[in-house]
Amino acid sequence: MWAKGGRVKRVLLHPMTGLLVAGLVVSVAVADSVGDVAWGLLATLGGYLAGLLALQVGMLVGAVVLGVSVRTVVVGVGPRVADWSSARRVVVLRAVPVFLSVSIAPGRAPVRGRMWGAALCSALAGIAATAGLAAVGVVLAVASGLTVAHALVPRKTAAATSTGWLLANLLRLTGDQAAQLAAAPVVKQAVDATLDGDLDTADRLCEQLRDQYPTLKTARAARVLVHQARGRYAEGLALAMAMIDEQSPADAAPFFAALAGLACDTVEAGVLDAAVGLPTAQNAIEAAEALGYPAYKLTGTKAHHALLTGDIRQAITLARRSLETNDDRLGRVDDLVTLARARMADHDNRGAREAIDEAERTAPWWPRVRATRARLEVA
Repeated sequence: MWAKGGRVKRVLLHPMTGLLVAGLVVSVAVADSVGDVAWGLLATLGGYLAGLLALQVGMLVGAVVLGVSVRTVVVGVGPRVADWSSARRVVVLRAVPVFLSVSIAPGRAPVRGRMWGAALCSALAGIAATAGLAAVGVVLAVASGLTVAHALVPRKTAAATSTGWLLANLLRLTGDQAAQLAAAPVVKQAVDATLDGDLDTADRLCEQLRDQYPTLKTARAARVLVHQARGRYAEGLALAMAMIDEQSPADAAPFFAALAGLACDTVEAGVLDAAVGLPTAQNAIEAAEALGYPAYKLTGTKAHHALLTGDIRQAITLARRSLETNDDRLGRVDDLVTLARARMADHDNRGAREAIDEAERTAPWWPRVRATRARLEVA
């Protein structure tokens, strides 16, 4: 009952719900018939989508022109239709191409000026689209304008950072936040080297970051990733747990999500007792969700946790579900490994080999891939 109530509350509080209500009000106010109201609602949806598209296209163009790193570009919703991704960038086409989603990250220095410029391009594109739609129809323009205005409200959550927050805050950050952006180009190099499987370079860059920024959380997060890529799960878990205590509630959600995954990895590798590691993982999952981390991004970790607790059917179901929604390259590799291990436990070695073959095409060096392949060789 509580879960259902929570879903209803999220729907009622979603910006799309407010836009539809606003569109209905405007449609009724200017309509002469029931048909006009229906067309008004369609125009509201069209204006909403047009505003979102303009904001995302503006962000993408600004990032490319100004040298900001583009991490993900996802077109549409629903099942994955095509994928042109590399280790460093995800480009996905889904079945219903009604949305464009762009995720950016710090690229070349000066980081703050470049990212602020990309956010400005996004805002200007949204405003221009709204102005253009005003010549087509009032409902279209109102829906687009509300969408753009919502994006320009400064806010930062575990799930997303608004264009407005970037515009209002990037250039005036101080302290650790400013240091994180100053260190971002080297952090990016370390993460990219890890994604490429060049772990010696990643280790060297992490040592450089440790010397220059010994307490910076993004630098230590890069070290956690390299520990994970090396199979040094105990070291990675210890560092991640130490970082949790230093986070504010607003920043802690992704660290809890990472901690949950690491705890599962450490138990699976036989380094940590399941009686300790699995409750730690479960508590971290619950904490991440409570702090606003998107539940769908935890599906793969939940699948791994289910596998380790012996719930094989649930592990298979959740791993498949995560593969449908997960656009992170290493995240998908982990989902495929979990699926392979669950199928092995379900006495389906053929299905396990199909899953691990797909994982190897992306990251044959990833420790869970290597360990699972070794188990399949003797199965």
